[in-house]
Amino acid sequence: MVFLDVARAIAMLGVVMMNATIVVFPAEMAGESEPSVLTSVLDTGLTLLMSGKARAMLMVLLGVGTLLAWRSAARHDGRPLVTMLRRYVVLGLLFGIPHLLAFSGDILTHYAITALLLAPLMPLLSMGSPHRPLWAAGVLFSFAPPFEYLLGAGPIQSTLIGPIPQTLGFFCVGVWLARRPELSPDFTRPNRLIAPMVWGGLGGQFLGVVLLVGADLLFPREFDANGVPVLGPDGVPVTPPPAELMGTLSSTLTGLGGALFYLGLVWWLLGRGGPGARMLGTLAPLGRVTLTTYLAGTVVFLSLKPFEGQVPMIAQYALAASYFVLMALVATWWRRRFRLGPLEWLWRTLTYLRPRPMRRARMAPKEAVGSVGREGTMDAPRPSTTGDGGE
Repeated sequence: MVFLDVARAIAMLGVVMMNATIVVFPAEMAGESEPSVLTSVLDTGLTLLMSGKARAMLMVLLGVGTLLAWRSAARHDGRPLVTMLRRYVVLGLLFGIPHLLAFSGDILTHYAITALLLAPLMPLLSMGSPHRPLWAAGVLFSFAPPFEYLLGAGPIQSTLIGPIPQTLGFFCVGVWLARRPELSPDFTRPNRLIAPMVWGGLGGQFLGVVLLVGADLLFPREFDANGVPVLGPDGVPVTPPPAELMGTLSSTLTGLGGALFYLGLVWWLLGRGGPGARMLGTLAPLGRVTLTTYLAGTVVFLSLKPFEGQVPMIAQYALAASYFVLMALVATWWRRRFRLGPLEWLWRTLTYLRPRPMRRARMAPKEAVGSVGREGTMDAPRPSTTGDGGE
């Protein structure tokens, strides 16, 4: 489905832009130079638009892909649980852990660990009431703040283990979305899900901001006589426990709200047709090679490592934007010739323990013209079965 491919591409754009100044610190973050007005405006704008929201959108889409992949595995080999477990073990061991060793902000390892917990729940979440995944997400979101607080701080706790309930909740929202009839290729009625997603997403973001502001007002941090925040043993400013709990819940609401808003907006624009849909449709091939795009992006950013603390922030954002445009062009060229991205092919081959078809069959000119849909967006040959741009 074009909608899922385009949404994945936009989520990856947000992740790439946010990683631009994290993989290698720019001069402003290293204290080597003062940020200009343009840099401050750009950094603040991108943070407000994408920080937390792009990753949440990617998590929801991974949940969608997990259910679609589960159904595909059930049709082909009748052992979907075994296939899903192998799928995410491969993701973590082959891609996640090596990437984590190169970049401490890696998300693949955490996603793989969380997806291994999601897989055994799929028989329960994929059957029964269509609202069951939403109820599961609500329980997990409620459990996330005390879980993170009780687990404590630390590199492993804060990046790999602590966010598991929250991430699992986002995955469950994706499973719910995948079960909606509006996502079926055969759905022809008016799509009444888009408006609740857009307005509900805006409402979630508003509540998240209110909750965060309320935490600061009700439970302010302690400051010493010089106005400097009091630091704990780990060197981090001491935050009152209620403020920590409210902060985690706030990040859940803003992340989920942003994910639903962007997904609904993309869905609406594609459904309207016209120039907007055609422009978004050009991103569909990129949405099928997001694993390759994500990992290759880290390699590009790491090329700046010898110059850490010297490159201006605006230059790093420009590099990220240029990389995204280049990858969109490369992905379009690649997808005309191959069914899967290079890393996506490797992941699927190891998941299914047999080589996957790679090259596309040549199409006649008339057939190739027919691959452009009524609204000007490229029709996928079949609904994507994964959150990584699968078959």
